[in-house]
Amino acid sequence: MPARPRLQDRLLTILTTLAAVVIFVAGMSRGNTRVAVIGAAFFLGYGVLHAVTRRLEPAARLLTGSEADRDEAMAQFRATRLAGQGALLIALVGVILDLTLQWPPGLWVAGTALGVLAIFVGGLWGFSRGLRAR
Repeated sequence: MPARPRLQDRLLTILTTLAAVVIFVAGMSRGNTRVAVIGAAFFLGYGVLHAVTRRLEPAARLLTGSEADRDEAMAQFRATRLAGQGALLIALVGVILDLTLQWPPGLWVAGTALGVLAIFVGGLWGFSRGLRAR
């Protein structure tokens, strides 16, 4: 039954797009451009929000750890460990460059924060890809 949620997503996307077109055409035909654009944007926005939410559910489960099975929990652990190791490496390089080349530390604080986030997201993505292949 995995096709049913996909069918429901497509049906909702079609209906919200159709509603947006109908609202836009009706508003424009009556000369009310503001209602046409705002109404169409509302329905299109709702459709996009729903589609994005459905596609992010597995990633959200991985991030929060709720309802995660053993493999998902292991992927989250590996991504967290990789992010920690990356943060230590970036901080070590920052300290060495600060001591040898007198680089300002503010750049490295911001760079470390962005680097840790990028490493965590990349690790989570990479380790969770192995789950989908099974």
